[in-house]
Amino acid sequence: MSTTRATVAVTGLGVCGPGGVGVPALWEALATGKAHHPPLTDFDTAGATLGAAGHVPGHTGGDGVWRALDLAETAVREALDNVDREHVALVLGTTDPGVVPPRPGHFTGDLAGACAERTGLGGEALTIANASASGAAAIAVARDLVALGEAPAAVVGGADAVTDMAFLGLNSLRTLGPEGCRPFSTERRGIGVSEGAAVLRLEPYDETAPDAATPLAVLAGCGLTNATGHLAAPGADGIELAVRLALADSGLAPEDIDFVNTHGPGTRRGDTAEIEALRAVFGTRLSSIPVNSVKGVLWHLQGGAGAVEAMACVLSLTHGAVTPTWGAEPVDPICADLDLVLEDGPRQLPGLRTALSVSCGLGGMNTALIFRRP
Repeated sequence: MSTTRATVAVTGLGVCGPGGVGVPALWEALATGKAHHPPLTDFDTAGATLGAAGHVPGHTGGDGVWRALDLAETAVREALDNVDREHVALVLGTTDPGVVPPRPGHFTGDLAGACAERTGLGGEALTIANASASGAAAIAVARDLVALGEAPAAVVGGADAVTDMAFLGLNSLRTLGPEGCRPFSTERRGIGVSEGAAVLRLEPYDETAPDAATPLAVLAGCGLTNATGHLAAPGADGIELAVRLALADSGLAPEDIDFVNTHGPGTRRGDTAEIEALRAVFGTRLSSIPVNSVKGVLWHLQGGAGAVEAMACVLSLTHGAVTPTWGAEPVDPICADLDLVLEDGPRQLPGLRTALSVSCGLGGMNTALIFRRP
């Protein structure tokens, strides 16, 4: 393994989810607060707190791991563009790492292996299962593969489908809210879940090369921790440490961060722990940093959540704008000093240069990613 680390850039994106198929559809959903959350008909939700889920409009396919595979393939094909696929690695996060049954003449495999076979990617294929932080953790793993020269490029992100086991399991934990996700609101009562997939294409980037193509963003830092005092709730200390590790990895200081995309699930424990962690890192400056959560419109994409939220950071940097935290009003008094971006559309920030994205999962799986403009 190389002892030097190359700068890694985001050079492509692919996504499908409740906002639609494709990157423009995602930005439109984040900007307008409109997404697809139809009633669930695939299984019985009688007695559940919530009877709907986020779905990809017009997207049909299998169920369970098969549907997650179909969604992942859709996103990966968009991100690949015209890339030579022979040695490109594929790293996918998911909450269900179960084996994909084989097609005739093919081997069994996990989600990444099966998706790589479908899309013709010939590099290493890895599946990461870190609960709700799976997609973000996968991005950190792929960054290292590319930065250390283990892969010339990687397509990385997360994918998940809405299954009866996951949905009813979350209901039994009293995690579902009757209105889906309402991040940081006094009226938040839990989450809504969604299907979808989001991936980023990562490649080495030589910022000094005169003929280097300008990428969408640079993945500047990653921080991962596994730390909490409660199986089903994040701990502020673990989140804080993940953010500090990402800052150290990027060579940036807290005062260098221009925007924070939170995990922001809309659970009282989750929101409170995350804000406590951010206050510990940024101090009084936190009130002057635009903060948002995209879960108010997309709901929770499970293993794909961290990936689609990383993508939201990249899009904010490329658009020079931050999208609203839909569903946050009325804002909980504990967040009254935060700049939660409550406008009816994207806030234009031409000087936006850096973005932090935080992801948290059951069992204290915390990941922080920092992106910057090239």
